[in-house]
Amino acid sequence: MIPGFTVLELLVTLSLTGILLAAAVPSFETFSQRQQMKAAVNTLQNDLMMSRSSAVHLGSRIVACPGSPATGCLGNPDWGAGWIVFADGNTDRQRQPDETLIRIGQAVDNMVIRSNAGRTQVRFLPDGSAPGSNSSITFCGLGGPAQARKLVISNIGRIRRDTAEDLDLSFCPT
Repeated sequence: MIPGFTVLELLVTLSLTGILLAAAVPSFETFSQRQQMKAAVNTLQNDLMMSRSSAVHLGSRIVACPGSPATGCLGNPDWGAGWIVFADGNTDRQRQPDETLIRIGQAVDNMVIRSNAGRTQVRFLPDGSAPGSNSSITFCGLGGPAQARKLVISNIGRIRRDTAEDLDLSFCPT
């Protein structure tokens, strides 16, 4: 006689598998949202750090702003649709066709990424500083304000991460 499973054993196994999967799906969703947040923050932080490094290395002004190569800097605080980093040779803070495009940041789905309304772009000088007032770029995804993060750019050009738990719920996507 060949050993096998009874129908009862099979039903119990399938039931336990279903219960475990039902418990794991919300955890996986939360994990996925955290990973998307980390990826977005890391990407923009790396691009800003590379911008500062390029300004020092090249001895020129580098601008990072929301926009695309086709449109240039958009002049609004919405970084979620993508961004560009370029060498600002004529110091007008707008990309001209002859100015070197250093980096293109891709759009981020299901996330709101906004800078201060008064600082819609980040400019680095040859000494690595970012003149103007301190700036922050806030990220909020489907995880809501509890998982929100922000990048803070100081006048000396330091870029650091911080939490943004005190955000208004209306800032985050639904």
